[in-house]
Amino acid sequence: MEKMVQQDYCLTIEERTTIYTFLKVGFEGPLTFETLKLWKETFSLDFINVLTDGNEDLSEYFGDLKSNDLAAIEKREKEAYLATFNLLNKTGEVPAPPWESVYVTKDQTLYGDPVFQLRKQLDNFGLKFVNENAEPEDHIAIELEFMCYLNHYTWEALKTGNKDRYVKGIYTQYWLHKEHFNHWIQLFTKDILSSGTSHFYKGLATLLRDFVAEDFEYIKLLKEDLDNE
Repeated sequence: MEKMVQQDYCLTIEERTTIYTFLKVGFEGPLTFETLKLWKETFSLDFINVLTDGNEDLSEYFGDLKSNDLAAIEKREKEAYLATFNLLNKTGEVPAPPWESVYVTKDQTLYGDPVFQLRKQLDNFGLKFVNENAEPEDHIAIELEFMCYLNHYTWEALKTGNKDRYVKGIYTQYWLHKEHFNHWIQLFTKDILSSGTSHFYKGLATLLRDFVAEDFEYIKLLKEDLDNE
């Protein structure tokens, strides 16, 4: 493997994983007091600047996080999460369903083809969703967590010089982008941004939309390098 490829991946792995993890935590459920406290105490100014670059909603949220009562923020964001993403919210409607199947199936139902495609890929890496058959695997947080796993998998392959595993890691990341993220992230984030949700979730939607689009171009270049070898 070319040293430039290894160096390039090394320079980006930490930031990619950290941003994907931040997105995953934001979408997997209501924010807890412990999560808010951790973010407030550990996020560096440089990292916050990366997250909030051109993102007014996240900028306002992090400004709030520095000065306001965490318990009040926890309560506000829990209400916003449930109202925006949860099937059991008070209105009975979900402004932004966080499952891919809803956006890509004709009848907009859960447990469409994406669930079984993702299940097969997870199995291909010896992984299994802990709530299999109880919840669909195509929840945005699960897809983001899988991308984090693939990022680490690919980096470990580079460090050990395992070309086959490196190729598998890059091609699977490309697959996750092209066959899943590209099919529904734009629609999902549009629904969030047009809802009456909080600055945090609108900012999270903007970050998800923009970062995934940028990351796809990066992974596409790495795949093209492999295609041309």
